Amino acid sequence: MKLPDYVQNCIELLEKSGFSAYAVGGAVRDSLIGVCPNDWDVTTSATPGEILSVFADYRTVPTGIKHGTVTVLFESGGALVPIEVTTFRVDGDYLDSRHPASVSFSRNVRDDLSRRDFTVNAMAYSEREGLIDAFGGEADLKRGIIRTVGDAEQRFSEDALRILRAFRFAAQLGFEIEEKTLIGAKNTAHLLKNIARERISAELKRLLASRGVVYALEKMVECGVWGAIFDAPEPQGELIKSLARLSDGSFELRMAVILNEIGAEQGILESLRLSNGEKRLVTRLCDVRDFEICGNIGRSARHFLQLYGNILPRALEALRFYRGNADSLLAAVLEESKKKLPLTVSELALKGGDILPLAGGDHRRVGEILKLLLERVIDDPSLNEKEKLIEIAKKSLE
Repeated sequence: MKLPDYVQNCIELLEKSGFSAYAVGGAVRDSLIGVCPNDWDVTTSATPGEILSVFADYRTVPTGIKHGTVTVLFESGGALVPIEVTTFRVDGDYLDSRHPASVSFSRNVRDDLSRRDFTVNAMAYSEREGLIDAFGGEADLKRGIIRTVGDAEQRFSEDALRILRAFRFAAQLGFEIEEKTLIGAKNTAHLLKNIARERISAELKRLLASRGVVYALEKMVECGVWGAIFDAPEPQGELIKSLARLSDGSFELRMAVILNEIGAEQGILESLRLSNGEKRLVTRLCDVRDFEICGNIGRSARHFLQLYGNILPRALEALRFYRGNADSLLAAVLEESKKKLPLTVSELALKGGDILPLAGGDHRRVGEILKLLLERVIDDPSLNEKEKLIEIAKKSLE
């Protein structure tokens, strides 16, 4: 296992000052399975004050200093890269199913690893000592298993978000969840009511966008986790399996497919506290199912482009999923999309200023006429000439 130079530099500076230090957590896990980590964390026997002293010549941010975390910025490739450096710690009692009431610092790395969620995340590494793996994380990586550190019910009772994290890691890594861990999730699923919806949303979005989504969702339903999160029908077996048929593996499209089938669109979207943009996108992908195909396939294709042109690849994927017999429309949409046809009012050959005198200066009527003209042009693109549009506008004003 090879650490990036800036991570090795961080560890060496701590070691030269007489402290133990290791890369820890997800970066170690990912490195062991050949995935390039997005970021690195370092755990150390140094207290927060000692960390600040060691890195006095570096830019530091006291990110969570009460809990032992200092962010240190290192130069790498011409950019500043953050490393969260955290003191070995032991958590006190958890009182709200999410946060420890107190934190105490330790000089023993195994104390720190013992408080972590899953064995695959409870490994530490330094070039001086090699891999520190007190709970069988490396073996679980090789077996493709997600297993809690210690008793599953205790881990999930301490922090109920770990329940969703178990399913999310299984989905992302393509792993299975160990049986005792599944039982622990089932017995503590009710505690998810104590977790902020934003945190649930973040985990669910990553889960739905992962390669192992089918297994993870099936197990969530079996363990009652879906029902604990949403007051809505649960997705069933065939629906869940159908997600694997989507070549677009985005959260938005997979969520749209689920919501279309269980019929709980608005309730779930509101409960997840998604951004307005995310909600609009999921809603539009749901609406693809109800798109009406008229007798003129070219006209239908142009209307489809008008509605979904800015999300065309996902909209076409949704159409394929919802309407298995829509090959002719799919082909027509692809053909029409090559023609650079007018699909918005701004692309018409006639502008609002051309219509304003005809409408007696009534701006409201101008907007209405422009919409009418766009519909006519989408029906028949040959009408998109100024003279022809003026004639149509005049007739509409009679």
